[in-house]
Amino acid sequence: MPETVVVFDIETQDKISNMPGFDRDEQVCQLQVSCLSFLVLDANRLLDPADAAVEVEQAKMTTLWRDEDAENIGPFEPLFQAFDDAALIVSYNGLGFDHMVLFKYCKRVRSERHLMKTHDAFARLRCSTMIWFKLDRLLKANGLETKTANGLEAIAMWEAGRREELQTYCEQDVRALARLLCLPELRLPDTRMVVPNYVFGVASAVAASRASRLLSVKCPSAT
Repeated sequence: MPETVVVFDIETQDKISNMPGFDRDEQVCQLQVSCLSFLVLDANRLLDPADAAVEVEQAKMTTLWRDEDAENIGPFEPLFQAFDDAALIVSYNGLGFDHMVLFKYCKRVRSERHLMKTHDAFARLRCSTMIWFKLDRLLKANGLETKTANGLEAIAMWEAGRREELQTYCEQDVRALARLLCLPELRLPDTRMVVPNYVFGVASAVAASRASRLLSVKCPSAT
């Protein structure tokens, strides 16, 4: 079975500010997913920019809905299974949002394993630059197709039953993120900064993950 990378994004049914809780983290954890989309990519093909570009466009997209569970295993179990099998889980602000929302749908030990494999490009860029970049601005600055809507519009789509439109939006976000993170370098909007792949990119994250596993084999922990 080839080594895989999962790129994902979720949409929620309401705004953070409408949720109960003492702080933002508690409010985020109260949100319910409306739908989510994810790609499963061949990690080997992501190490070369040309191969990565083809892989991102050809990979099958999967979208799951909170109120659809034909196999009665949990509506998002296919995503969690993909997480289990993946060498790397890729998101944009997944550590500060997406994973927090998903905690309630997945057992804690399993969620913790997923977190340890997560490459959050938003967090990486924020730590390196001290700037909070919106995904759409990064896409535009790097000449890529921008988002078709935003989170608030996605909530309105769910409430209005515009599922096809919501699915298109969520899937477009996932593929756009994958395209961005496969670039060899990243131009930052409103600055002259060009960020190398090891700060944000999937190729470097895959290579680091492999190096870490190799190191564990050569230098096993004391028992």
